[in-house]
Amino acid sequence: MNTLLRLGTVSFLNSKPLTYAIEENIIENDYELVATPPAELSVKLYERELDLALIPVAELLGRKSYAVVPDISISSCGKVDSVILLSKGDIGSMGKVAVDKRSQSSTALLRIILEMFNKLSPVYEPRKYETSNLSEGFLNGVDGGMLIGDAGLKYMYNPPEGYRVYDLGEIWTEHTGLPFVYAVFAVNEGVALGRNLEALSGSKAYGLSNLRKIATIGSRETGLSEEICYTYVSQRIKYDLGEAGVKGIIKYSELLSELGLCDKITDLNIYST
Repeated sequence: MNTLLRLGTVSFLNSKPLTYAIEENIIENDYELVATPPAELSVKLYERELDLALIPVAELLGRKSYAVVPDISISSCGKVDSVILLSKGDIGSMGKVAVDKRSQSSTALLRIILEMFNKLSPVYEPRKYETSNLSEGFLNGVDGGMLIGDAGLKYMYNPPEGYRVYDLGEIWTEHTGLPFVYAVFAVNEGVALGRNLEALSGSKAYGLSNLRKIATIGSRETGLSEEICYTYVSQRIKYDLGEAGVKGIIKYSELLSELGLCDKITDLNIYST
């Protein structure tokens, strides 16, 4: 019996096309799936509690020991629908912003958009997203708030009364002309994937061939309509990691370096057998 590899993922709808076939053992694999919020995945991978994980790109930068699984990502080119800023007014009026503490990568993207693209100097307040009334909780006492994942998707289509919605993926592409890569599979140094590299590719291929089925499952799990879920996984999220995606990651690192958040990179360490 092969030793199981600990594979970290998130429970968001956008990851389902990549992992569904592994979850359901449709594809032969030696993975033990571990689902946590994005920021926790990064810590577990760094502490080697996981062998590989679907981590936010901001967490990848500066980790030279990680290798990136080729041809797989969670990206967008234009609208993404699930990484949003809810604002009481124009984006230029942001003074204090609540940020969903589950993802540092999206928070870093928000900083680029507000500080570099809009020349603002807001105060950021990390908060835990709760499903209760947003205005009395997450959005209380701030000018706006950033939400990610299924929560972002929900409020993209049903914002609280009096709030505007800004799609951060759309703003990024408008300013850079590039895709934004939210997450990649990062492999810890010394981990040999063997046949499990092919299992990841096979799981992605199965998911992309069964997006309607995955949207139906996502609708049940999130309470959103099947059409919203299907549009999201079939049109908004991109699952490849091509040359443009790599350029997007490099551009992201360049802008983060100007904010003093990381060093600029010039290429990615792609995993190979």
